[in-house]
Amino acid sequence: MDQQQHRDLIVHKPERRIADDHGCTVEEVHEVLDRHPIEVDRDKYLKRALAMQLLQLDELEVTFRDKAIVDRDVAAGVLLVKVAERRATLLGLNAPIGHAVAVVQHEPENKPTSTERLRAAIERIRGERHQDDLPTTDQDDPPSTH
Repeated sequence: MDQQQHRDLIVHKPERRIADDHGCTVEEVHEVLDRHPIEVDRDKYLKRALAMQLLQLDELEVTFRDKAIVDRDVAAGVLLVKVAERRATLLGLNAPIGHAVAVVQHEPENKPTSTERLRAAIERIRGERHQDDLPTTDQDDPPSTH
C-alpha cells in the first residue's frame, strides 16, 4: 500500500465505515454528504440542531432534577448544573473566556486639557490674555522654516 492509499484510509475512515455498513461506495457516501441539510439550508439546519440539543438537555434536566433536589444526590446535582451550563452556552448566555481587550490611549503630557483650552478662549475673548499666553497644542504650532 502506497502512502496516498494509507492516507486515504485514515482520512476517509468514517466514510469507509458508513459505506461498508450500507453496502455502498465511499463516493456514494460523499454524494449523500454533499446533499446534507447543512449544505442545502444551513440556517434551518443549525436552528433545528440547536432545538434538538435543547430538547435533549430538557430531558436530562427532568431526569436528574428530582434525584438531585429531592433525593439530595450530589452526582445528579453536578449533572444538573452541567446541563444548565451547557444550555446557557448553547443560547449564548455565557461570555467567551479570554477575549477581553484593553484600549489604552496615551496623550502627550504638554497638551492642554479641553477645560484649559476653553478657559484660555474665554480669557482671550475677555481680553485678559494675549495670544502669546495661550496654551499651545501641536495644531497651534506654525511649521518651522529651518
